[in-house]
Amino acid sequence: MFDFFKREKKPNPDASKLLASILVVYPSVQSVSYDSKGDMLELSFALSGKFSQNDFENFLRHVAESVEAFHYIEGLGGAKIELNVEGVFGTCFLNVRRDMSTLTCRELSLLTELAENYFGENLIEDYEGEMPDEDYIMAQEDYLEQCLNNMRQLRIEGRLVGVREQERVVVYAR
Repeated sequence: MFDFFKREKKPNPDASKLLASILVVYPSVQSVSYDSKGDMLELSFALSGKFSQNDFENFLRHVAESVEAFHYIEGLGGAKIELNVEGVFGTCFLNVRRDMSTLTCRELSLLTELAENYFGENLIEDYEGEMPDEDYIMAQEDYLEQCLNNMRQLRIEGRLVGVREQERVVVYAR
């Protein structure tokens, strides 16, 4: 028979806030997911245009060197980062996977800045009209840092995905 009382899996509120905040603060991030198995956060950037395999290899090398230098300056050891690209022509996705144990808001800003500077107009950013004012962004970044700290202290099971849906941000559990 039907189980009308069966509950759907609901995302953890702290984890949902983290994913939603990333999408609000960084309009170039098209989707973000968290996987508890590897305690990894994945950011996806959408790109339009034609790129060669060499373009992506150069970018991935540039990101790896920049993040390594950042980790050295910040004194972060043992950080895990994985980069990959899906597709080559038309619209493609650049995926950055990063472990949560040492991830900071400043590193998220670095990763988005690297993508914005390297791909420029080919990076698809999702915002309407004017960008939010600086005070709003700074407050969101502070909130995002709190969410990152909370996630380190919690044990969240499963997989969460945050995506943009027109003018809204949606977070769901998988």
